Amino acid sequence: MKSPFSLSVIISIVLHAGLFIALVWSVDFERVKLEPTPSAPIINATAVDINQVTQQVERLKNQQQAKVDKEKQRIAKAEKDAEQARKKRLAEEKRIKQLELEKRQQENAKKKADEQARRAKEKQKLEQQKAAKAEAERVKKEEQRKVAEAAAVAAEAERVRKVEQQKKAEEAARKAEETRKRKEEEARVASEKAAKAEAERKRQAEIARQEAEFERQMQSEMAVEANARHQRQVLGEVDKYRALIMSTIQRNWLIEPSMLGRQCQIQLTLASSGFVTSIGDGKGDRAVCESARRAIKKAVSLPVSKDPDVFAKMKNITLTLKPE
Repeated sequence: MKSPFSLSVIISIVLHAGLFIALVWSVDFERVKLEPTPSAPIINATAVDINQVTQQVERLKNQQQAKVDKEKQRIAKAEKDAEQARKKRLAEEKRIKQLELEKRQQENAKKKADEQARRAKEKQKLEQQKAAKAEAERVKKEEQRKVAEAAAVAAEAERVRKVEQQKKAEEAARKAEETRKRKEEEARVASEKAAKAEAERKRQAEIARQEAEFERQMQSEMAVEANARHQRQVLGEVDKYRALIMSTIQRNWLIEPSMLGRQCQIQLTLASSGFVTSIGDGKGDRAVCESARRAIKKAVSLPVSKDPDVFAKMKNITLTLKPE
């Protein structure tokens, strides 16, 4: 950090030099006066008093030195004041720390006293609770003693009651045993009768079951035969309409000689009216398949049966088409 004193000295030197230059230039030099004469010009000059300049410079230097000394005194006083202020601040900080220490000590002493008072209060409370617990335990034991005495009286009464009850129970058991034996005999006789009746019922039920089974088998065989007959009829109808469909396609099919000896297996989906709703791509010779698809599209509608069972087997039909 630069000292303010050094800066002020530099400023003083600069000011001193400036004043000296101004003083030199302020000296009143007389200009040479020229008078028109036939002879050479006469020159009048005034000499500069060097002593006067020196004295002026010395005076300025003394003034500047006085300012420098005054600035030194001011700086010294400021430093002294600053040091005193620092000491005063340190003393104040020390006093505040001492006060804070004393305050903390007082607070700690108060906390310690409060803690001792709290512990004493808790100890008194615990002693009161212990005394109350002891009294409650005494009352409880007294109640238990009374309850035990009452229980003993009740137990004796219960024992007497149970003895009387046992006597009554034994008498009732004897009578119940006699009743049980009598009922067992009656039940045995009734069971024999029921067993005979059940055997007769089962025999009659078995006869009815055999007759129903025979009738069911007969009906089943008749239904199977009728269904087989119907299926044969349906398959016959399917084969008939398959042949009609093949014939319709052949009529609309433009066959080229190169397709002879080749074939295409193609799947069709038909509506109940015979309208072709979809045509598969076909499996086999590509030229034959494309030509057959064109023939089917040309036919538009193919013959189908009105019988629902027959149509169900024809709705999705696969044909093997061979050019003839």
